[in-house]
Amino acid sequence: MEPPKAPHSMSLKVLRLSRPTLLRQFPLPLPPKSSALSLNPGEALDLKPGEHDDQFILDPVLTLPPAFGSAYVGETFSCTLCANNELSEDDDRHVSTVRIEADMQSPSGTSALELMPADNDSLDPEVKPGGSLQKIVQFDLREEGSHTLAVNVSYSETTVTKDQAASSGRVRTFRKLYQFVARPCLSVRTKVSSAPSADSADHQKYIIEVQLENMADGTITLKKVTFNTKPTFRSASLNWDIAQSNMQHASCPIVAPRDVIQIAFVVDQRTDGPDREATKDGRIMLGQLSIQWWTEMGDSGFLSTGWLTTKRR
Repeated sequence: MEPPKAPHSMSLKVLRLSRPTLLRQFPLPLPPKSSALSLNPGEALDLKPGEHDDQFILDPVLTLPPAFGSAYVGETFSCTLCANNELSEDDDRHVSTVRIEADMQSPSGTSALELMPADNDSLDPEVKPGGSLQKIVQFDLREEGSHTLAVNVSYSETTVTKDQAASSGRVRTFRKLYQFVARPCLSVRTKVSSAPSADSADHQKYIIEVQLENMADGTITLKKVTFNTKPTFRSASLNWDIAQSNMQHASCPIVAPRDVIQIAFVVDQRTDGPDREATKDGRIMLGQLSIQWWTEMGDSGFLSTGWLTTKRR
């Protein structure tokens, strides 16, 4: 029988980053000595140091389980990787040269993730007992399907005897996987139709109709929707941001789950522009639709469609 393996000196904890956990709070400025006011600078903070609110809906430390549900296409997946030294101060084992590596396995393949902050050396210095090495990873979700965050932690473990003689260190590694599913946040349906032009028969004008449906579980706020045309054309918005041209405030629409919003653009051909680009089957390429939004937690999302074309001639 093989002898049982010694428990690892290091552990890994992954914390999901969100806007509430990164919210900056500033204490009140100290009053001048000549002032008669006595203000506690900590009164401006939600919680005083050392306090914890059990009734708060979000835990201050959002730890990811091995499978944590779903995320949404168009958003940026962010998390903190924490390699914690679980040894006590009087332990005869010593941990050094800790290294964290991570990659994201998506339906299209595996992508190595850049760790932040980046260090000049590939190996990190010693992590003292009770200490933690923390790195932040980010990954833009661009496709639907199952995703797996794979994290590898390697370190050197050295045993120190009572006479302070250190034995040769051994390299230990362990790997953890965190799975989630990327789902669509917005369903986009488009329709292109021709519009009569009063200039000439060769002068083309089109109406782009777009239907957006919120497929997420929470409310989203549409930040900006634009239609980026080919150089042959120019577009004009017929949506809520049209009031901005009159220097008026335009409120962004809020879309509840499964709600649908209609938007539209007018695409006009330039008289001094280059020739129109056409596909092999005779369709004219007009442009791409770009959508930006905020989630109910303040995270931003971005989605760009393929090239929209006219009907086949």
